Amino acid sequence: MSVKQQIKSLRAPFYKILYPNKQKFTCPICLYTGPFKDKKRRLNAKCPKCGENERARLQYIVIKQFFDSYENIDAQILHIARERALQKYFQSKFKNYTSADKFRTNVDIPFPDASFDIVFASHILLYPFDDIKAISEMRRILKPNGIAIIPMPVFAEKTVDDYSGNARWTHMSGLDYYNRYRQFFPKVDLYSSKMFPEHYQLYIWDSQKDNPLAVDDVRREELVPVCYVSTES
Repeated sequence: MSVKQQIKSLRAPFYKILYPNKQKFTCPICLYTGPFKDKKRRLNAKCPKCGENERARLQYIVIKQFFDSYENIDAQILHIARERALQKYFQSKFKNYTSADKFRTNVDIPFPDASFDIVFASHILLYPFDDIKAISEMRRILKPNGIAIIPMPVFAEKTVDDYSGNARWTHMSGLDYYNRYRQFFPKVDLYSSKMFPEHYQLYIWDSQKDNPLAVDDVRREELVPVCYVSTES
């Protein structure tokens, strides 16, 4: 936790006092229990102690569930566009941790073939024009039996690509976006908010009733895809 976040975390006990009637949740990352902070239209979005949001909490739970029993502590892991809480977990679990900044247009990853056992990259494929090349690069640097975890937001049923250069994101990913992963990975498992206890608050509380992941009038799910390389690769 950064010094800035440590200072902010001191406000967490006072947040409980200020909002005694607000719904209470438990953060799986820092184990704070109490009301969560709203972020604009997103209700109960951020943990007031560690500052992590819905997306990070779900990713943390999936990663911890997946890797707590992972025996190869010498595994080589690449973390692109690192998130603070996930970086801390990876560094505590594995001896060989490498981080990289997110790419936007240059999608060549500067590592030899089969360099890593695990690649984690969240929401980075929103930006590069050639996202297929970016996915292929992540596949290229993975060893046989490797794992790529590449979350993307889901905006609609179908992905919309905008190559004008004027859009906030080049790829507005839909539920069909995971088919792009399946071009390179023989198995893709999806982990969703609803698969885990509700007291962790892993949903986006921002009503989009036309979103395919909407579960009710106020919430929609997040997804975490885990992609597997075959042992024969």
